[in-house]
Amino acid sequence: MRAKKKITKKHQVYYFKYFTLSAILFLISLGTVLYVDLLLPQSEKQELLALIGLVFSIPSGLLAFYCYLRLLFSRFQHFMDN
Repeated sequence: MRAKKKITKKHQVYYFKYFTLSAILFLISLGTVLYVDLLLPQSEKQELLALIGLVFSIPSGLLAFYCYLRLLFSRFQHFMDN
């Protein structure tokens, strides 16, 4: 039974690490889009940088959401097991 708890906690550490990294990348990506929209003049460069920011924000946001749900469910399962 102890081995199962160690595995669960080990997975929680990895999910929390991936959640943190992907949430930071998500916020940086959306910050880039906001920065480009407010401070750069309208041009092809502005559109390209905004597109790059959006391309990075979508998968990082999905990964952050997935890791958050996994953390939530594993903590709920740990609560129900005890």
